[in-house]
Amino acid sequence: MSKDLYILDGHSHIYSAYYAPMSAALTSPAGEPTKAVYIFTNILMSLIKRKNPEYVVVAMDSKGKGFRGEIYPEYKSNRPPMPEDLRPQIERVREILDALRIPAVTVENFEADDVIGTLSRQWESNGGNVYICSKDKDMQQLINKSTCIYDIQKDKVKDENWIKNELGIDPVQFIDVLALQGDSIDNVPGVPDVGPKTAIQWIAKYGTIENLYEHADDIKGKRGKSLRDNKEQAIMSKKLVTIDCDAPVQFDLNTAKLQDPDTGKLTNIFSELGFTKLAAAFDLTLAKPEPKSAGKADLFAALDEGQQESPAEYLNITTVKHDYRLVNTPEKLEDMLKDISRLEEFAIDTETTSLNPVDASLVGISLCGTKGLAYYLPVKAPMGDKKLETAILKEKLGPILTDSSIKKIGQNIKYDLIVLENAGFELKGVVFDTMIASYVLAAERNSHSMDNMARDYLKYECMPITELIGKGKKQRTFDSVETALACEYAAEDADITWQLYQYLKPELTARPQLEKLFNEIEMPLLFVLKTLEQNGVALNISILKQMSQTLAERIEILSNAIYDKTDSDFNIDSPKQLSEVLFDKLGLPQVKKRSTDIRVLEELRTAHSCIDDIIEYRQLTKLKNTYIDKLPTMISQRSGKLHASFNQTVTATGRLSSSNPNLQNIPIRTEIGRKIRSAFVPGAADHVILSADYSQIELRILAHLSQDPGLMEAFADGRDIHSFVAHQIFNVPLEDVTPDMRSKCKAVNYGIIYGQGAFGLSNTIGISQTEAREFINSYFKRYSSIKMYMESSLENARKKGYAETMFMRRRPVSGINSSNYNIRSQAERMAFNTILQGSAADLIKIAMINIQRRIDEKNEPVRMILQVHDELVFEVPEKNVEEHSSWIVSMMENAVEMSVPIIADCGWGKDWSTGH
Repeated sequence: MSKDLYILDGHSHIYSAYYAPMSAALTSPAGEPTKAVYIFTNILMSLIKRKNPEYVVVAMDSKGKGFRGEIYPEYKSNRPPMPEDLRPQIERVREILDALRIPAVTVENFEADDVIGTLSRQWESNGGNVYICSKDKDMQQLINKSTCIYDIQKDKVKDENWIKNELGIDPVQFIDVLALQGDSIDNVPGVPDVGPKTAIQWIAKYGTIENLYEHADDIKGKRGKSLRDNKEQAIMSKKLVTIDCDAPVQFDLNTAKLQDPDTGKLTNIFSELGFTKLAAAFDLTLAKPEPKSAGKADLFAALDEGQQESPAEYLNITTVKHDYRLVNTPEKLEDMLKDISRLEEFAIDTETTSLNPVDASLVGISLCGTKGLAYYLPVKAPMGDKKLETAILKEKLGPILTDSSIKKIGQNIKYDLIVLENAGFELKGVVFDTMIASYVLAAERNSHSMDNMARDYLKYECMPITELIGKGKKQRTFDSVETALACEYAAEDADITWQLYQYLKPELTARPQLEKLFNEIEMPLLFVLKTLEQNGVALNISILKQMSQTLAERIEILSNAIYDKTDSDFNIDSPKQLSEVLFDKLGLPQVKKRSTDIRVLEELRTAHSCIDDIIEYRQLTKLKNTYIDKLPTMISQRSGKLHASFNQTVTATGRLSSSNPNLQNIPIRTEIGRKIRSAFVPGAADHVILSADYSQIELRILAHLSQDPGLMEAFADGRDIHSFVAHQIFNVPLEDVTPDMRSKCKAVNYGIIYGQGAFGLSNTIGISQTEAREFINSYFKRYSSIKMYMESSLENARKKGYAETMFMRRRPVSGINSSNYNIRSQAERMAFNTILQGSAADLIKIAMINIQRRIDEKNEPVRMILQVHDELVFEVPEKNVEEHSSWIVSMMENAVEMSVPIIADCGWGKDWSTGH
């Protein structure tokens, strides 16, 4: 075989298409999201048109993290969940590939990278050449004489000569470089303090990680110590970044030969999606769809086939007239103050040394109150560049910053508030955050970053920060950027923030309900979250260190037990090796073809004595790697505390999320999980941790919104809701409700209201689908008001195109009118989930605002330190804990008036575990 094979990294291109800049949503005539599908198809057609390949295949990821997630549970944990409107688009991509007769290959428990690596080696073995179409840097390890990387958009090839000339190493050595430097996107830990430049230098000299560690004592300084201290982590990282070129790919490569498409299938798909231009490229005649206002499929009508850029011509700093002034002397500062002091409002932005606001140092401040005119005030600068002394800036600019009558506008201004406060500046009069405004107006947007909003709303392309600080091995910090260049970038930030404010404010004013949500909940919450992040939480490191040692010893015992019971010496973390031992050597039944995921292991518990050990081994290694060993490394050097970020513009439902670390994933249902929480302690010896948690809040909201008599009665009487429902559904006295009955009704209460059908319920509680269907029917017969409310809510969403919470928060629901059952069902579940979860999210936000307001007004010795789902965590003096718990609970329970009681459970103790 001497033919060329082109392998597309499917999910990589789909995600790239999904996040490509564009000015409006792209949907089918039925309202189905189509942006990723359309752009991906164009990319594919561009490849075919440009290269006329004879063989093409698309590699796709399987669900989950694959075997790497079993090696390191935190693998890819930094990634946000897949956007809900992307999943159905992936299925549409598969349909189009099927119609084009281009095979899409997926292997369970393996990533697309492994599929690509395996297919490449198989094709090479038959004498062919491979072109891997991907922008993923990990693919560079696969380059050899027969395989190269091809960028479809840029029409450029990276081959063996390229990587040797560019990096000075062989492609296979790129694995070791990746392992050392780590990967923040995939959450591969690597070796702390080792970047690409150092990693390449080491591997160029020593060849491999293994040989590097043979000479680890030769590496001096901080990096040498980090290298020696993190050997186990580095070796594990190498396992994570190594592409498996021997994955169990069952695929006949001859089927990759490009064929004529199935025009019937393609016509139907393009008709449903409204892809008129693509249809014309295939000489297809589409059925004329009924006109709908949601249809925007022709948005890219002017787009040449295969181009990913938006049809709009973006403005930029080189094409727009602007006046950006560098204020780096006291005289220039006086001139600027004359202009600024006359303004009633202006935008403000900061430049810093770090993305972490608590540890960041202020580099400069930029201001803008007139489009195109902005100022940059440096307080740190490279040697030789003029800058302003902080003392002078505090004296001269300080009064304007603290003047609350002058309105301040920012983009993610919570960050700037923390940075400025740490630098000794106080900022008052903050009234508008453009990021939050965009979120309130369009929660479904992929991003509310300034760059993305500038492209979509202003048709403007911001200067990339990489032009100033570089990237990869050449990256530097902002305080080393020449002030003249820094001025252009920083002043542009303030200018664009001001322009976004001018664009977004009228949009909010035109929607009074959303403006009220913005002004009464989201903006006040910003200051609560600022305080919460600044407060931080103390950690008892000794508990975590002791746990780490105890778990390491237990993991070693389990490892030896597994080796003994299987009479094998193998890598337990490798699903491939584990499956060989379980299914080939021990002959255990294959519940799911050669799968070793936790559900399979649970079913195999009685099949062999080693299974219990393997399950426990996995649980302990996950906890150790994810929390116990990681949390101490995240403590701020400035404060000595852990400062998580609380994000209010991430989830489409309105819920808060946290990151660095993700506190919402800290387990509480196991003894070890509770032990982890016990490491979260008060910062003062005479204080305690107090936790207040809403009880069954979403069910109470459902009772309030549906006005169902049964649920309202149960909550009004203070009954156990799940037992009460079981008593009514099973028609038995309340005292005769069994734990099994209660468990089933709990599953129904929390499942059916979110659209769980008979199939899902049968899996959840272990009954047949027929029984589950009968159970659902009985539930809705007894609680008919809930059924009626669900139906009316979904009908409203179909008419309006969005779901709405109790507090008028909106979430567009694309696909709810789709003729495709799966897409429509998913949209319906999402709509109803938004109503309940979004209302609960708004409720706790209101409680947080009220509580923090009392803390500030009465100078209460109480610090709000954490928020997790429906729980608020505080640090309070032990001697007054009952007094403080009383008013905190009262404020949570009376945050909003509802027709059923709101209950908040409260507890306190010397750590988060005992306080929960």
